[in-house]
Amino acid sequence: MNTLDNPNMIDPSTVPYAKKAFTQGLIASLILIALNLLLSITGLVKPGDTGAMTWISNILIWGLIAYFIYAAQTSHRDEDLGGYISYGRAFSVGGIVVLAITLITIVWSYIYFSFIDPDIFNTIRETSMEQMINQQGMSEEEAENAMEMMSFMWNPGMMSIFAGIGTVVAGLIIDLIVSAVVKRDNPAFA
Repeated sequence: MNTLDNPNMIDPSTVPYAKKAFTQGLIASLILIALNLLLSITGLVKPGDTGAMTWISNILIWGLIAYFIYAAQTSHRDEDLGGYISYGRAFSVGGIVVLAITLITIVWSYIYFSFIDPDIFNTIRETSMEQMINQQGMSEEEAENAMEMMSFMWNPGMMSIFAGIGTVVAGLIIDLIVSAVVKRDNPAFA
């Protein structure tokens, strides 16, 4: 049985999803920016820190990204596609959410590193040096040399690019998992 046999069946190729998914990504981005500002202003997460609060905040961020991917996929599945969605379609919807979050993350990171907290690079550098010396057993000279080799990264443009790459990688991994959960094949096509 296909859509020609059943006029009530929805053909997914005729249903747009990009606008709804991009909107979910924009909403997620605004919430993530607010969370980032809250954590920075309160000092709960410090630049370069690898402590428990940093891990907790990262899990919270990944959880929010997963939630918004899930919300976009289930909304499209249930409201637009009659309760069914293929894995590929779900992944595409999630990919648009991740794209929106990534684009906003890059712009936000650049603004943050350039204008809001330009001294963050010194803080990250000092924290990294301390970790290299205290936790990795490097001498001060070795740590200084390592920091010199990484000096190309200490500018708003590069940090924003790295933030974007990290967002894409984490977002697509989350999207793969969430898409598998959301997928619901239409038995008429089985």
